[in-house]
Amino acid sequence: MRETWLDRLLGLWERPEDPVQPVTFSVELGSCHPHVAFDAIFQFSWQGDDQATLWAARLKITEWAGQITAKYSVTQAGNAELEINTRNANGVRVQLAVSPQARVAAEAILEIDRQAALERLKQQAELERIRYLRESVYSRPDVARSFWLYHHPDRPEELLTIRFEEIAEKFGDVGESRFLVIAKLIGDFLGRLEDGDRRYLLGQLGQLFSSYDRTDLAERLEAP
Repeated sequence: MRETWLDRLLGLWERPEDPVQPVTFSVELGSCHPHVAFDAIFQFSWQGDDQATLWAARLKITEWAGQITAKYSVTQAGNAELEINTRNANGVRVQLAVSPQARVAAEAILEIDRQAALERLKQQAELERIRYLRESVYSRPDVARSFWLYHHPDRPEELLTIRFEEIAEKFGDVGESRFLVIAKLIGDFLGRLEDGDRRYLLGQLGQLFSSYDRTDLAERLEAP
């Protein structure tokens, strides 16, 4: 009997599809710390026997998951695993594990980071203290005397032997801010001008102050 088009269509319809098979593979996924990794086990379903396509899918899954775990420390394995499984919509599931060696390494790195941050804070506080002493204490003899006496109340006679004026002069030279240098330059420049030129320049400066909504400064320029 000759095969009809209906027979051919029924044959296509009745042809069994490729079976669905579970796929499981293990890889290492990087963490936020160099050379410290998660141990990951991926599970998903795959239909077909094209090994090249399957291998490409595994690479893509691994790359995508690695972008997520790279934000986490291995001490945060639960959070990283939850984000991967929550964001994935293709039925891929992952289980993250951490070896004892990786956990010890990550904890050591975190402790080093904490100690470094604490040291930076200490250094910053010390620099702020030095800047305060330089700009607000030792550059002003009267304040420096009071500061010294406050910290040495049992040795007032030594006040006569410390040359606070010389200290202030040295600190003034070293600690002079750039704004103060500019102010002195402007003052020196104005002092060398003729009266007419000085009034003109001060008038222009007053307009500049007013343009920045500082009419109070402009009025002080006009004060006798």
